[in-house]
Amino acid sequence: MRAAVLTILAAMAASAPVLALDKVALQLKWRHQFQFAGYYAAVKQGYYRDAGFDVELREAGPETDTVDEVLSGRAQYGVGTSDLVLARSQGKPVVVLAVIYQHSPFVLLTPASSGIQDVQSLADKPIMMEKGSAELLAFFRNEGVDPARLTILPHTFDEHDLLNGHAAAMSAYSTDEPYKLKAEGVPYLTFSPRTAGIDFYGDNLFTSETELREHPERVRAFLDASVRGWVYAMQHPEEIVSYILATYPRGKSRDHLLFEAAETEKLIHPELIEIGYVNPGRWQAIAETYADLGMMPHHQRLDGFVYERDPRIDWRRYAWPVGIVGALALVGGGWALVATRMNRRLHREVGTRREAEVAATRASEAKTRFLAVLAHEVRSPLSGIISSLHLWRQEKDPATREEVAAIAQTSAHTLLQTVDEILHHSEIESGSTIAIQLCPVQVRDFLGEIIAHFRASATLKSLDLGLEVDAAVPDTLALDPLRLRQILSNLITNALKFTDEGFVRLHASIETAASGDRQLILEVVDSGPGLTPEQIARIFTPYAQADQTIAHRYGGTGLGLSISADLARLLGGDISVESDGRTGATFTVRLPVSQGNTVAAG
Repeated sequence: MRAAVLTILAAMAASAPVLALDKVALQLKWRHQFQFAGYYAAVKQGYYRDAGFDVELREAGPETDTVDEVLSGRAQYGVGTSDLVLARSQGKPVVVLAVIYQHSPFVLLTPASSGIQDVQSLADKPIMMEKGSAELLAFFRNEGVDPARLTILPHTFDEHDLLNGHAAAMSAYSTDEPYKLKAEGVPYLTFSPRTAGIDFYGDNLFTSETELREHPERVRAFLDASVRGWVYAMQHPEEIVSYILATYPRGKSRDHLLFEAAETEKLIHPELIEIGYVNPGRWQAIAETYADLGMMPHHQRLDGFVYERDPRIDWRRYAWPVGIVGALALVGGGWALVATRMNRRLHREVGTRREAEVAATRASEAKTRFLAVLAHEVRSPLSGIISSLHLWRQEKDPATREEVAAIAQTSAHTLLQTVDEILHHSEIESGSTIAIQLCPVQVRDFLGEIIAHFRASATLKSLDLGLEVDAAVPDTLALDPLRLRQILSNLITNALKFTDEGFVRLHASIETAASGDRQLILEVVDSGPGLTPEQIARIFTPYAQADQTIAHRYGGTGLGLSISADLARLLGGDISVESDGRTGATFTVRLPVSQGNTVAAG
């Protein structure tokens, strides 16, 4: 009898329904490789299964449109480039869930034997370019090449078509195709949009508004599992490479996949930025870059484009309940005071919460902006040094090696200047005491040396760089030459950077106030594009520049003017700027000069 009961129970257990996993599809943007390591890790480690998913990872071919696959419902999630913002501007309801690559791997490759030395030389030449390469078109526009002059061929994804002359250049990923050329010992040149300031996001996990609206919990769970997978993959790259070779063999060697893993880490920056973090402000900057190049409308609203895990509460829907409660409280009479106190407390709590949210958002954006600027400003000159050293080792011609060494030296100087700016700003911001050391300075010689230092830079741009010192300025003054040189160098560097034609002048004079106090007035005047009142209001703020595109076009940390203003205050003076918003700007440094400050010459 007992045996029969056990048999029946076993049969019931075997026939009990098992909760089925939710089947979803993730459309990759290319064939299986380390580029999608995090999603493989999420499958391998069971992160998707634990979240209730049976995930199909779909390869893409040359003609696959990941946006169309997701919006059509054939896939619920996809991996896309920064072209997603262009799709959004065209009315396609895509939603970015997570940014995986903080920098895009898109580059152009051309064999060294082609003789092509710059992007402009590719005009009217055949170029193999894949779909979703809008940022490369933006790169050409930014470098003065009309995309209409490009002869774009279908991409065969075969580097031999580059070597046999079928194409003069091909779009590629810095994490992939260069390995093949290196393996075959083929010298090549790389043209990266980042060198021109076009620093876009790379691979992005996205979905559709329909998926988000109908399955919000599924979206949240899928995102969490995917990010967990990426964290694991970046911590265990060799393990994931073994998994790819065993599960998704595509003919790539282990060395090739490990090369891809190492290059991928450079673009993701897991040591600096949380994997999956999305900065809406950077997406807006990407959109404005596209808009500046005529590829989408200016000031495009991106509401709903970036996924909000915890959207702010819309208090308007509580208006009627609160109104009814208020009316009942008034009718009740005796509850009026209680209701008033409760409302006041609620407003205070809501206000406090909003202030805390705003402060936290600003702090997070400032941190992200700083890390992004730091990573870009440090990595660019480092890349220049590494590339120069590589070319120096290969080059035999002494004259060419000298040129390459000069490039490396310039990059090293740029890197040192960036580090000095950041350290100096940190010293000022931390409240550390900065010693002011006054000593006799031959004013005219001192200012002349500063101008002479920038003469070559001005000549390269055909700018008139001049110095004017009023006769009333004493020959010798007690000044801090180190701090004053830093202030003026920052101002002149900025003036030369943004002035394309005309002049940059340094003018020195002495002013005497009604009180009898005297000031040394140093004015840096340029004929550049000018500044609007809004730009002037933020130009001395750390890490801020006149507008979002300046860092893309000209580089820089956005610390120079902030440091100059701080140093001027430490010297007892200040800096101000005047501009009509159309042409030219005047930066004025005012430093106190007491009667005893004048030093007798000789």
